[in-house]
Amino acid sequence: MNFPGKGIPLDIIKGSIATLTLFLAYISFPLVGLLPGVFAPLPCMYYTLKSGKLVGSAIVAIVAVVLAIVVDPETTALYLLQCGIISLSLPLFLAKGRGAARAIAYAVTLNIAVILVLAAVYGLSQGVDLDRQVLKGVETSISQTTLLYEKKGLKGDELKLLQQGMKQAGVVIARIYPALLVVSFGIIAGFNLLVLKRVSARLPEPLPVGDFKLFKNPEQLVWVVIAAGFAMLIDNTGVARAALNVLVVTLFMYFLQGMAVVIHFFTRLAVPTFVRVIFYILLIAQPYMTVAVAALGIFDLWGNFRTPKQRENL
Repeated sequence: MNFPGKGIPLDIIKGSIATLTLFLAYISFPLVGLLPGVFAPLPCMYYTLKSGKLVGSAIVAIVAVVLAIVVDPETTALYLLQCGIISLSLPLFLAKGRGAARAIAYAVTLNIAVILVLAAVYGLSQGVDLDRQVLKGVETSISQTTLLYEKKGLKGDELKLLQQGMKQAGVVIARIYPALLVVSFGIIAGFNLLVLKRVSARLPEPLPVGDFKLFKNPEQLVWVVIAAGFAMLIDNTGVARAALNVLVVTLFMYFLQGMAVVIHFFTRLAVPTFVRVIFYILLIAQPYMTVAVAALGIFDLWGNFRTPKQRENL
């Protein structure tokens, strides 16, 4: 596709405005802004698939320049690392026919690789231990959250219980934040791809996105889970932490497979919408439900729950 072409400037303008609106909502409204933040890459992805990678690159560049001028360079860096790379790489891999799962995996891997390289360069050049800085940031956030609840009137045993819970959560987050970063990028890419699939009829070419109900991890992935589990028993802090992060990421992959099984049966049994909503609410509110769904994904390797059962002739 030649650049510029008919309608190209308008696509760039619309994509840039939509992206800026979503990302500014994300940084301006704590907690509530998480939802628009998740879909901040969507406009660029759509117009990249619709009009070409040069249009997507122009959108990312314009948004970055505006953020640098209106807000600050730190926010620009946050946008580029959190949204910009996925905005351009995911459509590129999709256009090459990699399929939804592989496109997400490649885009997330590329994003994490860029972050690691930049973090290493920054840490070495500035003489800063970034891991220690992240841990301090987690501790600061927990202290601020506890102080906020204390100012709102929480006292006595309830305050102590909150402090203990936040402290335990902080310890866990400090150990698995690399895995949480990978999972969060995977969630962002996945949600944006789901929306793209719904509007794919407007694109010049169909998206190579299959039915999520059929999603299945490679069978060899279970050995990664087993190896990571045994590696956590090694009496070495670094090895145990690395194994824990690998285990979290792989269990998330099996959680996705478990959700595919659940949605398969929701569809097959025509489960009412309100029952599905209750299930999703419980899934968010009860961590044990998440573990159960991940276990369902693992057992699907042997159970093949979505394979039609053949009746025997008696």
